[in-house]
Amino acid sequence: MERHNSCINAKAVIDYVEERSPTLVGPLLQGLGPELEGVADVRDFLTDSNNWISSDLLIRLYDRVKELFGNEDVVFDIGFESVAKRRLGYIQRVLFSAIRNHGRTLKRIQSLNDRFNRNKRVQLAELNRDGAVVRLEWFKDIPMTRDFCLMNRGVYTAVPVVWNEPPLQLEERKCYFEGDSYCEYHLSWKRRPSFKRLLLRLIAPWRLARATIEELEQDKELLRDKYAEVHGLNNQLKSQLDRLVSLQEASTAILSTLDIEELMTLILQRLVDVSVLDRAAIFLLDEEQEILYLAHAVGAPADYIKEAETYTVPMQKKSNIIARVARTGKPELVDDVADSQINKENILIKKFKPQAFIALPLKVRGKVFGVLVGDQQKAGGKVISTERDFLISFSNQIAIAIHNANLYRKLEESERQYRELVENAHEGIWVVDENGIITFANQRLSAILGYQDMLGRNINQLVTPDKKRILLKLLVQNMRGLVAQEEIQMICKEGDHVSAIISSVPIMDGERYKGSFAMVTDITEKKRMETKLLHQQKMESIGTMAGGIAHDFNNILTGVLGYASLLKHRLRDQAETKRFIDIIETSSLRAADLVRQLLAFSRGTQPEELQVVYPNRVIRETSRLLTSSLGKDLQVELDLNQGLPPIAANSTQVQQAVLNLCLNARDAMPNGGKITVSSAAVDLDGKPSSQYKDLAAEPGQYVRIRVADDGIGISQEDLDKIFDPFFTTKEVGKGSGLGLAMVYGIVQNSRGYVHVESDQGKGTVFDLLFRVAKDKDRQQSLRRSTPGLAGEETILLVDDEPMVRDLGNEILRSYGYQVVLACDGLEALE
Repeated sequence: MERHNSCINAKAVIDYVEERSPTLVGPLLQGLGPELEGVADVRDFLTDSNNWISSDLLIRLYDRVKELFGNEDVVFDIGFESVAKRRLGYIQRVLFSAIRNHGRTLKRIQSLNDRFNRNKRVQLAELNRDGAVVRLEWFKDIPMTRDFCLMNRGVYTAVPVVWNEPPLQLEERKCYFEGDSYCEYHLSWKRRPSFKRLLLRLIAPWRLARATIEELEQDKELLRDKYAEVHGLNNQLKSQLDRLVSLQEASTAILSTLDIEELMTLILQRLVDVSVLDRAAIFLLDEEQEILYLAHAVGAPADYIKEAETYTVPMQKKSNIIARVARTGKPELVDDVADSQINKENILIKKFKPQAFIALPLKVRGKVFGVLVGDQQKAGGKVISTERDFLISFSNQIAIAIHNANLYRKLEESERQYRELVENAHEGIWVVDENGIITFANQRLSAILGYQDMLGRNINQLVTPDKKRILLKLLVQNMRGLVAQEEIQMICKEGDHVSAIISSVPIMDGERYKGSFAMVTDITEKKRMETKLLHQQKMESIGTMAGGIAHDFNNILTGVLGYASLLKHRLRDQAETKRFIDIIETSSLRAADLVRQLLAFSRGTQPEELQVVYPNRVIRETSRLLTSSLGKDLQVELDLNQGLPPIAANSTQVQQAVLNLCLNARDAMPNGGKITVSSAAVDLDGKPSSQYKDLAAEPGQYVRIRVADDGIGISQEDLDKIFDPFFTTKEVGKGSGLGLAMVYGIVQNSRGYVHVESDQGKGTVFDLLFRVAKDKDRQQSLRRSTPGLAGEETILLVDDEPMVRDLGNEILRSYGYQVVLACDGLEALE
């Protein structure tokens, strides 16, 4: 609010009212508006010529005096008397008296006007010996009324009275407040005789000096009172400035640390330093237990504070002042503890013996979370009321500081928890910007891809060239604000490929794409297991099919071989016919051998009851069988670990598996070589560094049977197919392709694993891993003896194949048995 008017104008109004009716001064000054709010003494303020007020306030003052006196032109009288009765300040009177001339006065009219107000420009339009024309051009942006014009007319009219001359004659020919552009005053006066002018010039200074000295004496007392008042105000101002500095320093302390213990020490110590308090403490609210506990204190001995740490205040304890402040959220002041009604037996009162104290709520957004308590311990000390506002302001600073520190601590804890979750997640995690540059990557992603530092890399560098289109599709979906998921091949640091599923969500700023957050799941092992499972299922299906075919084919061969044997027995003397029968029998035996392999493969893919098998014993028996099958240029070497535990398997099938591997090794060394069969105990721990990590084997104790050769080896392309039934690289007629398939089925049936390594031109190593037999598996197999075939009993023979049924009838009758035939179970029961 701009102030254009000196309080000389207000003083003239107040003096006028006080002279005529002192009782009206109160109503005159009552309710003059917000400009005077906070002013201790309105009258003193408005009568001090050094103060300035707004035009709005002066208008209200003029309106009020007109209302009190019922005279619309009373402001003219006020202006006239303010000059005529010397109610101007003595400086203004000195100026008027010193000039002592109408013309010289009017020539300085603008400078004289500026000492009263700054709301217009005054122009001397015309001047002669006995008259003048003055124009007042009012500033249009300042609110004014006709009373401003009346005040000036009264002042101008009364100026000669200061020189003890008659008032001027003033005629207003134009008025700004009646629609003209300015106010125009035509002034006229009577010329003084020369002798009178000379005499006045001589005595006027003495008269002026005497009047001024009298007024200065009066003002001297006033100045002495004003000085005392100003000195007191200066002391109060200094105290207030000190407090403001303290508040500012408290704010600085708030910004300097977020450690809550350090923060409370800083701000409480600062509070004690700048206030009348000797000690200060903070009680914080435990909402769950509904108690207040001592969180921190300063100003008292350390052992006192330590002892008070166990002190708690129940929130619902009505007699306790700390609990009451926390409940109501209002500060409470006790100026004299001795004369108060508080409980003198309270532990804190008895221990700390305060003389006076104050309790202030600590609250943020209207919610109380603690109480600040400060006291004075010196006798006669009191927490004076003038400190109360400062302490309330300081407590607000403390509340904000503690609240922010708690928020920071919670944020820090939350960030730590989320970082631990992210860093310990099983999935790799990355955050990329809008250009695909990695700005964050967790440890798991580094472990998957083998890079120590992922930051700053473009994700396009992490996928195979043929999969970049899939990655681009995923990012385009994110740019559209959509969640996307794709399966993709990624490139490790060492060049290996990793199969992964990338689930990516967009990071948006409003509608603008800023980047993506993605979880990278390594599914390499899962896909390897899926491939292995599919292979196992394929083997089982083929085994089932092979078993069915072999069963039917075996029935046919049984008839062929049986009848061929009977014919051969009956036609002993017919050599030519016998030769043809021999050919039929030889061919059928070859077919029967193939059927036996099919049946063995079929049994290898079906679960069987496992037995306790001693692997070294089986290997030695197999070695003896091989002696007659291998040539002189092939050598079998055994390297058996003694003291091996037994395994859970089928001894015949284990022997068949080892035999098949040795025969395959023989075929891989046409020019001779060495076959090494070894055994050892191994412990599979399931760790990624394990030799058998690609098997995904269940951890535990195993026995390994290894068959190694130094033959031609197997190509990488064929390694993936060697266990498929009927796959063979041998010439037609030299292999059925079921040997390794049988090995795989036998080991699988024993719940074991097969591992193969081969280097073309250097040889092949097959490892068969069998589980160590548990105590419940260790049962000895019963030995069965086969009695000789002969007798006269009657035998019921049931078979759904007529040829097999008739063949059995012929054979059994040849041994002397009586035979009853049936084609199915129902006929057999009848």
